Amino acid sequence: MLDALVNNAYWLLYAGTVMEGETALLLGSLAAHQGLIDLVWVIVVAFAGATTGDQISYQLFRRFGPKMVERSETLQRRTKKARRLLAGHPLKFIVLSRFFWGLRSACMLALAASDVPTRVFAPANLLACALWATVVGSLGYVFSSWVTRIVTTMDGLSGRAPAVLAGIVAFLVLIVLARKAVLKFWRSRETL
Repeated sequence: MLDALVNNAYWLLYAGTVMEGETALLLGSLAAHQGLIDLVWVIVVAFAGATTGDQISYQLFRRFGPKMVERSETLQRRTKKARRLLAGHPLKFIVLSRFFWGLRSACMLALAASDVPTRVFAPANLLACALWATVVGSLGYVFSSWVTRIVTTMDGLSGRAPAVLAGIVAFLVLIVLARKAVLKFWRSRETL
């Protein structure tokens, strides 16, 4: 089973980053830290997948987005917030929105519904995806090192179950803290 995953790791990473990305990239970084795959290729493949997914989403949302927003109050709210952030700063918004975990669809809808043309979006999105893949992939790799040390320490103390639990809890805490930081940033921008 592990051999099959490792043999297809880059394809799985690509598919995962086309869809949304953070979880797939963090898992790829963990696999790289374990020596199963190469971190440089993890970052390159994540960049390619994120770029592909964003370009497809942007074009689909330009075509079908207005009807989707019209039918969903949640999307209306999120898109309205994203448009406020977008106003006057499209390049900055494109780059930063790549890091708005959980709000990518709303940001993409806002971009697609705005006056930002494809010729502006495409190169800015390439930069955003390159930064995202490098930063998140590298942080995932470093965090994997930290989790590995905790798990190794816990494993030496009292068996595997507590070590695995500690690793999972540490990973979940990091995700919750990152999400809170992003939401705090998002809310602070709302009040502007």
